[in-house]
Amino acid sequence: MVMCRKGKKGYGIFLVLFFIFPVLLTGCWNNRDLTEMNFVAGMGLDRTEEGKVLMTVQVVEPAAIISEAKAQSAQPKPVIVKSYEGETIFEAIRGILFNFDKKLFFSTAQVLILGERLSQDDIEKILDFFQRDHEINYRMDILVAKDATPEEILEVESDQDPIEAMYIKGTVENTDARGTVKRTMLIDLIKDIGSSGKQLAIGQISKEGEKEVKTEGLAVFKDGKLAGWLGPYETRGYLLVINQIQSAIVNVTKDKDKVAMEIIKSKGRIDVAFRNSEPSKLIVKVEVQANVGEYEGRGKLESPGNLHNLEKILKEEIKKEIKMAMNKIQKEYSSDIFGFGEHMRKHQPQYWKKVKKDWNDTFSDLPVEIQVDARINRIGSVKDPVKKVE
Repeated sequence: MVMCRKGKKGYGIFLVLFFIFPVLLTGCWNNRDLTEMNFVAGMGLDRTEEGKVLMTVQVVEPAAIISEAKAQSAQPKPVIVKSYEGETIFEAIRGILFNFDKKLFFSTAQVLILGERLSQDDIEKILDFFQRDHEINYRMDILVAKDATPEEILEVESDQDPIEAMYIKGTVENTDARGTVKRTMLIDLIKDIGSSGKQLAIGQISKEGEKEVKTEGLAVFKDGKLAGWLGPYETRGYLLVINQIQSAIVNVTKDKDKVAMEIIKSKGRIDVAFRNSEPSKLIVKVEVQANVGEYEGRGKLESPGNLHNLEKILKEEIKKEIKMAMNKIQKEYSSDIFGFGEHMRKHQPQYWKKVKKDWNDTFSDLPVEIQVDARINRIGSVKDPVKKVE
């Protein structure tokens, strides 16, 4: 599978410590020698054409990493990927153990990749295993693979990290900071499954060539089954609404010149307006604060008129992305991933009891009012763009 970089002793030791430390904390050490252990870095779940569960694990062998860190000669591969079929996850995991001569530690898994075929079934049934198993890492990232199987994703031989699961986790963290993927940990997914007024939404992953993956976009679910996908900008609109944007770069155009706006703070809220004891519209309120990160134009930006114009342009761009997300979710997928139903369950409990079974249909037919307030805090230390000397 993937070979460690040659001669990087410190990196090899770091990787070993990274996977050993959680085991020490959970009391699973049990006086075992390091060479007797294999650590699961990533997991994949899918269904075969026959309907069986296909479990894939990416396993790190510490002994191979240590050997690689100590010597320059060719060493055994420190990371291997194996798959096994079973009627249930439990059976598949037990079956996959026959591929290894050492105990597997699943508590070190950093990512869980769900396949399209499995996601089109009912992932709530599948996730039952993870709620019951005490060795599972509840903070591992969950992603849904698009146009590739979990096995293909975990077998990508990245040049950036010798352990693919760590590479994937890093891309998720970076893309989350850009606001184009929804980062979902196992514990978050379990909580969302327990909500009757909010449908599931999980981050998307796909292959980019033979050595890279892309973690952008969103997998939309309805009643536990995959309904469709959102693109990066639709995903950002969705994340703004549910108040999960840490940071983002929004490119806008002012007088045919490009301006890169950095969102440094945002707040999203939802509400449901009622008329005659019935919901009349969905309300979305988003407030953002931004800085100017880059400007290609020649005019000054510090004037009140220019700043007001930029704020108006930013407001319209954000409003457009939210509208794109709302339109697709309502008209194509009919799935309330925003949580308007959950909002009503809390604030209109009596009405919610009457409509919760058909809420997705009601949600899809309601008009949406989108309110955006955009503020620009600063334009940078250079007030005037660079000008060519005549």
